[in-house]
Amino acid sequence: MIVVSFVVAAGAGIAVLLIGPEGDLMSRVLVTTLIVGGFSVGALSCLALWARPAHSFGVAGAGVNAASAVVALISVWAEQGSDDFWRILSRLLVSGLIISAAWALAALMLLLSQRHRPIIRIGLAATLVALSVTTALAVAGVWWEAIADAEIYPRALGTLGILSALGVVVVPVLALLLRDSPAISVPQDFPADIANHLLKTARRRGVSVAELVAPVLDESIGSSNDHGRADQGPNGTTPTLEA
Repeated sequence: MIVVSFVVAAGAGIAVLLIGPEGDLMSRVLVTTLIVGGFSVGALSCLALWARPAHSFGVAGAGVNAASAVVALISVWAEQGSDDFWRILSRLLVSGLIISAAWALAALMLLLSQRHRPIIRIGLAATLVALSVTTALAVAGVWWEAIADAEIYPRALGTLGILSALGVVVVPVLALLLRDSPAISVPQDFPADIANHLLKTARRRGVSVAELVAPVLDESIGSSNDHGRADQGPNGTTPTLEA
């Protein structure tokens, strides 16, 4: 659905650029294309958590991006409204942009939630906390002027924003450089429930995942070899049925 809406919006934008009349309509269609495209990227970033332990967070983030896109589209296409309507709509729009962007970043960071290096887990937790507080402060400043006018507000918001950006950059780089040891890693293409079960069982027994599954693999290989020998004759040849 997200991809289809993006394709439709992109097609409309191209059509307006090629054959549409210039003016207000063209501007609105192009802005609509940008809105649908931008929030589609945010929603897809959240849905990257699909089939992972934090998938519910990703689904909620996709919903937040969709709701924010609706608010943005209303602000583009609405023709009339009171001053209070436009003031509330503009605040909803800015809040939606902030929350959607932060949610998408948090979802991408949570892709590292199954890593077990202490420095990565601590850095991930600290980054998510800083990102959450930064988002809350930014949204509060949008809705309450008293908070935005406070002397400490821009300093606190800037400091937390820098810490959030630092974590968003540094933690993934550390995750690339510091791989989990074989004792606590499972191939990424494993289903999440099977991977979690293997990891928990291996830690409980104090062995690696490879050592945990080795007896099963050895038994399977041995069974296959026994069947192969049984299919061969006494001279190592495969018996045939005679008519």
